[in-house]
Amino acid sequence: MIFHCAERVFVIAFAVAVALQPTQRPGALPMRPSPDLAPTQIVEACFGGLQRPDEPLPDAGYERLFYFCTYTCRKAITARMGADSLANFTKHTELSPAVQPFTRAASIRIVEEPTIIAGTPTRGPMATVGVDVFIAPSFRHASGYEKESDAPEALRFAIRLQQERRPPKNWLITEILDT
Repeated sequence: MIFHCAERVFVIAFAVAVALQPTQRPGALPMRPSPDLAPTQIVEACFGGLQRPDEPLPDAGYERLFYFCTYTCRKAITARMGADSLANFTKHTELSPAVQPFTRAASIRIVEEPTIIAGTPTRGPMATVGVDVFIAPSFRHASGYEKESDAPEALRFAIRLQQERRPPKNWLITEILDT
C-alpha cells in the first residue's frame, strides 16, 4: 500500500516537472549554447536578440549574450565589472559601448560566410562573422545637434567565436570588434 502511494506521488511529481520544463517555440531564439548551433546562428541569436532585448522576458537579450560569451568577453563588454553574475552583467551591459549599437538597432545583417581557422592542439577552431548594424534613425546626434538625413547609419562589426576543445564543444563569442 505504501509502495503504491509512493509510486503515485512519484508519477505526479515527474509529470509536474516535465510540464514545467521550458519549451523552445519554433522560430524562438536559443537561450543557451548548444553544439548543434553554427557560428552564424549564434551571431543571429545573440545580436538579433539584442534588437528587442526584453522579449520574451525582461533582459532576455542580455541573458542570452551572457551565456554565449566567454568569461573574458563578458569582462570586456562590462568594463571588468559584470562578468561574474548575470545580474551584474545585465546591469553593466545596457550601457556598454560594445553592445549599444546592437540594442534596438533597425536591422542586423550578416555580411558573408564566416572565416573559420582550424583548431590546434591548444585551442579549438576559431570563426569570424562580419555583421552590418543599421542604427535606427533618430532626430539628433549624440551631441544634441539635429540630423540632416533620416537614412540609418550602418556600422560594421567582426564577431569572433571559438569552439571549445572539450565536450560539449559549443561555439562561444570571444570578441566583439568594431571595424
